[in-house]
Formats: sequence, C-alpha cells, structure tokens
Amino acid sequence: MADIFISYSRNDRERCAAIRDHLEALKVSVWFDAGIGAGSSFDREIEREIEAAKALLVLWTEESVESDWVRNEARTGKERSGLIAVQLRECQLPLEFRSVQAEVLAEGAEGTDNLVWLNILTRIGELLDRPGLAEYARLLEKGSSDDWKAWLGRYAADPLAPGVIDRIIESATPDTNQQLAGERAKRAAMEAELGELTAASKAQAGEFASNARELVRLRRELDEAQSGQKEAEAELERFREASGGKSGTDDGGLAGLGIVLEDKVALYVTLLLWVVAVQFVWEPLSQLIKGYGGLGDVFWIAFGVIALALPAGLMTMKILRKRKAMASEDELPT
Repeated sequence: MADIFISYSRNDRERCAAIRDHLEALKVSVWFDAGIGAGSSFDREIEREIEAAKALLVLWTEESVESDWVRNEARTGKERSGLIAVQLRECQLPLEFRSVQAEVLAEGAEGTDNLVWLNILTRIGELLDRPGLAEYARLLEKGSSDDWKAWLGRYAADPLAPGVIDRIIESATPDTNQQLAGERAKRAAMEAELGELTAASKAQAGEFASNARELVRLRRELDEAQSGQKEAEAELERFREASGGKSGTDDGGLAGLGIVLEDKVALYVTLLLWVVAVQFVWEPLSQLIKGYGGLGDVFWIAFGVIALALPAGLMTMKILRKRKAMASEDELPT
C-alpha cells in the first residue's frame, strides 16, 4: 500500500504524474488511479487505497472542485486528519475545504526549492514521520558537503540516508570518478589494440600456412622431377647396353646424369624445372621491383634459385656439353 493517495481531475493527469515522480524520487510511495488494473472494481480499490494511505494529497483546479469523486476523497482525508491540499491553478475552493491551507503550486515548481513545494514536503514529512524531507529537497539545489553531513546526523534513519552517504563520499573524493573514467578509457583502448593485434596475428598465421602449402607443392614437383631424372638415367643405361657401349667409359661426368640429346624425358625435365623456377621467382621479384617486397620475398627468390633454377642450369650445361661431345665423336674417322 502507498504512503500518499493523490486525488485529482483527469484533465491534470500529466501534472499529477510529474508530482508522483518527484515524490517517488524522495522514496515516498504514491498511488493514483492510473494504476487501477483492468477488471478491477473502481470504487472498492479506491476505498482500499485511501484507507491504507497515510496521507491524501488533493490537487485543486477549476475542474477538480466540480468533481464529486475528488470532493469525496478529499473529505475522507480531512476526516482522518491526513489531508494535504494544493492548487495547481488558482480557483474557488469548495466551502468545506477553505479552512485547509491550499497554496498555488506554479507549473514546474515541483522538484525544486520552491517554497510551496517545500511546504507540501514539510506536511508530508509530518504525516509520514520523515521530518527531513523538505530540507533534503532544499539541499538538492544548493547543499554543501557540511550541510549534507548535518542532515545525515539529524535524519540517519531516513530511507534517503544511504544516498546522502554516497553523495558525501563523492564530494570528498571529487577526482575519483574522473580517474575511474580515465582508467576505463585506457582499458578500452588496450582492448581495441589487442583486438587489432589478434586480427593481424591471425592474418599472418594464414599467410604462413599458405606459404607452407605452396612449399609442399613445390617439393612434390621437385620430387617428381628427380624421379623423372632417375628414369632418364635408367633409360640411358639401357640404351648404352643395347648399343654395346660401356657404362664405365669416362664421359666427363655425364654418365651419372644420364642426359643425351635424343632422350626426350631429360629435355622435358629440364624444361619443366626452368618453367617452375621462373614462375616461382617471378611474383616476389616483381614485388621487389615495385618496392612492395620484404624479407619473405627475398627468401622465396633465393629458394627458387637454389632449389629450381640451379638444378635446371646444371642440367642445361650437361645437355650442351653432351651435345658437343657427341658432335666431336661424329667427326672422328671410322
């Protein structure tokens, strides 16, 4: 059940809601008929709330003075000595209520240090046994730390006391909130930087994985080329045996490679090595020429030259030397 029951005209619902909000900010529970549920018995619920409330606040206007409901509710509050009256707009009060003080509360004065509003809070504080309400509202506008300490010393049991303690602590350490805000900003910046580094690390890991896959592919192609070379050497050996040649004849170190001009496999292997070497080195070399390359590009160029271009060059030289040797043998007299 609520501390305060507000009686008003429906034409003033918005103003009534504003007063309700300011009272609830002071931890005063309020009820008015906007809270009646669907299907409820209207008059019975109002009767229950009036009976349970510690005080009744009537909002007089030219409309509410003509309302039988408002008059009856105000009469109940007066009979129980718990009536608080205020005029939202100056009007002629009903005769039976003219003995009850009802000052005019200007539009927007609620929630300020307006004297009429403070008088209403004083009366509410008397009825609710919370004598510090009006002073609390006044200090909200211009209270110092010492004023709040004095208020807390007098009204330590008031429901607003915990908030006053927080206010005093905050005023005693004015830089704390700024420091906390600064720390939060630094933390947010560090988290953002960490996120960027994580993303960059993932991208670099993906690039390394791609390079590793490319290296595996090239290694497989090299193994295939070496296998082709061995097959070419075996074919050369069979050729020599069929032609009555001697595998042990000194041919300047050419027999170990098994390369002859007529051996198409050896030529294909040499050509394949040159093609692969050029393709492998071209992309990083282009990056270096354009000025975009890095150490990774230098590494791959060196790898291509050593692992591919150098064997291709050696095989080319062997083919040329073998061709020259064969030409010399053809010129000898039979």
